[in-house]
Amino acid sequence: MSEVSGSTATYEGWQRYVEYDRGQMPDRLTRAQLQKLTDAARSAYNASRTNWHANILLRTPQVDAVHEHLGDLVESNAQGLGFVRPAAAIDSPPSLGKSTTMDTFGKAFYLEHMRQFGPYVDDDQDTLRIPVCKITLPGEITIKALHLQIDRFYAHPTATTADVRGRLPSRDLAASAAESVRRHATRLMLIDDIHFLNPRTENGEKVANELKWLANEYPATFVFAGVGLKARGLFSEGQGANGAALAQTGRRWTHLKVDPFDITVPGGDQVWHDTLLAIERNLVLSRIWPGMLTNMHDYLFIRSTGVIGSLMSLMRLGTARAVRTGREQLDEELLEKVLINDAAEAARGLTAERLTKYRRHHPLPKWGP
Repeated sequence: MSEVSGSTATYEGWQRYVEYDRGQMPDRLTRAQLQKLTDAARSAYNASRTNWHANILLRTPQVDAVHEHLGDLVESNAQGLGFVRPAAAIDSPPSLGKSTTMDTFGKAFYLEHMRQFGPYVDDDQDTLRIPVCKITLPGEITIKALHLQIDRFYAHPTATTADVRGRLPSRDLAASAAESVRRHATRLMLIDDIHFLNPRTENGEKVANELKWLANEYPATFVFAGVGLKARGLFSEGQGANGAALAQTGRRWTHLKVDPFDITVPGGDQVWHDTLLAIERNLVLSRIWPGMLTNMHDYLFIRSTGVIGSLMSLMRLGTARAVRTGREQLDEELLEKVLINDAAEAARGLTAERLTKYRRHHPLPKWGP
């Protein structure tokens, strides 16, 4: 679901992500028009279709809901220094788009902030405005590594010095990180893979305390994203041996969940139908027809188990095969030959069994054209 390849852990990488433009949707050529293309023209056309399909980005109801909450949080976090500034944590199982949800919010915030205030902090245009800082936590995160990640995002000279010397004091890294945040007027801090922070260890306790302190010291709103955060104890109030270190986290962090689709709940069929329809409208195949995906409503739910990452993987792989083989459409026969992630394949049988039981009392709705 990424819009552009490459790391966003540096300002240059983040800027490429923000400025990336998918371009125009390629024309849907008929089979007759495809056959008239030269080999070179057909190769170029297929490449443009592959790139288009690889970068389809949907605004699902789950993403919209999280963005609404984040918008409220950022707008309300206008407190001065010394006030407790709440943060938010996007929590989801794998492949549900927690990173994409965070990044797309950051992108919208970045563009709007730049539109309002311009690309420079000062009138002399000496200092770039960088409204958003995005870092990804590595495994075994330490306070020093946390500040080093921030310094690297801004390409602060201290980061290079630390890499060369290897033993630069943590206080120097912390000071340079804070300097960069304030100097470039950063107002949104995005921290991905926060699940690498283990609150049950002494080191995790220290980093958790540091993050709480930074949320108050930096003039920015913190948004975290990770997998299974509540289960890992990141919202626990004093539970476990080291739980006291996170005693305030449950009060300061808003827990935002990204759930899979579920067509067995009220309104679930309609939401799933609308999602498939949105994807269908983005497909560039010569034999596409209205209802090509929505007519596979239950089949596509079973194959993806309602997980957006698995669904989009099936769409990307399926369209690639449809183009390469000349089939130029998606159907169950073609998609049965496409393998996606192991978790989706493993859960397919149980999902089909659950849906079969549900359909006995809840027939598939009939939608208009």
